[in-house]
Amino acid sequence: MSKSDALGLTLRFKKHKTTVLLLLPPLESIELTKEKLLEALKTRGILEINGDPVPNNSSDIELGVPVDRNELEKGWTRLDFDDSDITGGEAMTNGAGRKKRKPNMNLRSADIRDGQPIAFRFRKPREEIQDKDELELELELEDPAWDVIIPTLDDAEPE
Repeated sequence: MSKSDALGLTLRFKKHKTTVLLLLPPLESIELTKEKLLEALKTRGILEINGDPVPNNSSDIELGVPVDRNELEKGWTRLDFDDSDITGGEAMTNGAGRKKRKPNMNLRSADIRDGQPIAFRFRKPREEIQDKDELELELELEDPAWDVIIPTLDDAEPE
């Protein structure tokens, strides 16, 4: 690990054409990272990004990591943690049978590196979810799209 990584990670949080740069310690928890991202958005007066309203609670923010760090066009996958590593083989579950996230998981344990882009998206407000039928809800919860536009340089510019 380089000396700069030990002091802090510069991370690029991306949604649509918006990029938020944050300098965070490697041992920062994921939950606190989301709180700092939300604070940065609100400090800059950003109320919505591409039609999606900025939530009031950081728990309504989901983070995603690139499928391939060298080719961001391949897409993103939700930043999840496997609690079986923490609890000695058995995943912790709540009453609904879903895995609970351990609140003190940090950037280093998530293998987040200095300069890495991280996608973010906002969960839909509860009223919108209640209006959808069960099949639509299941499909949406599986993997809603990540709205990240990666800038590209074209070889030939139009004249």
